[in-house]
Amino acid sequence: MADRPAAPRRRARLVRPRGKRGGAKHRKSSKAGAAVSEHAKVIAQYHALEKKIARAPPDERAQLVAEQRALGGLAAYQDQSSTGGAVVRGGESGKWCVKVLKELWPLSRKVRLLDVGAIAGTAYAAWPGFVETTSMDLHPRADHVIACDFFDFPVPADDAHKFDVVGLSLVLNFVGDLHRRGAMLVHAHQYLRPGGYVYVVLPLACVANSRYMSHQHFRSLVRSVGYDVVRQEDSQRLTRWLLQQRDPQATEAARRDVASLFWDGTVFKKRELRAGAQRNNFCILYP
Repeated sequence: MADRPAAPRRRARLVRPRGKRGGAKHRKSSKAGAAVSEHAKVIAQYHALEKKIARAPPDERAQLVAEQRALGGLAAYQDQSSTGGAVVRGGESGKWCVKVLKELWPLSRKVRLLDVGAIAGTAYAAWPGFVETTSMDLHPRADHVIACDFFDFPVPADDAHKFDVVGLSLVLNFVGDLHRRGAMLVHAHQYLRPGGYVYVVLPLACVANSRYMSHQHFRSLVRSVGYDVVRQEDSQRLTRWLLQQRDPQATEAARRDVASLFWDGTVFKKRELRAGAQRNNFCILYP
């Protein structure tokens, strides 16, 4: 009996290891990681120098300012913040604010919003029918953004010209003076219509990994300076807070200045809440 030809051998089925993908299109770009690292490095260096400048004696301040200028100054910081927006800075933060405001806003007119530290003034550009934005920044990157320090920005003469929202997105952490951070929250009252909102965005690490700050501590601080927390949400990199102005104190003495109207007198000092070598030093002091 003649031998039958052997059946052709089937090729073994290729099975990809679970959780892995081959091919160039699935490989992580080392360039992207390096870019993020560089953005983070420049921003961290700028922040560190900003804090040193805020507490340095006059004879040392010039040298620190020179070091900051060597990094490219504020313009370079803003470039790094904008370029690294999607990963380092968390991208434009207006979307979450608008989403929450649409759930809360009872009026048919637009929301009047003062965007502090707006850089190019694009955070709310996608919602022109809902938000009427006035943008300001120390070093604007667009013609429509007003060049001004928040503490020097003119206070509206009456409620009709005030704002429904003051946006402080990634602003408090930029300020080097720890007392000035607290003062900024109090200062915002002057621009708000009664019952208006302050929108605060911080890097998540500022409240989740600081020696001197926590979610609960921040809640206590903002309440003491005249705000209730309406909404709060953390993302992978950011913590977002929508605060609403509380009713001012109705005493004659409290009408002397904005701090007396809203501040309950609690003093916030630098006090360690969590120990650990890997903790950061973010802190807000008041008064």
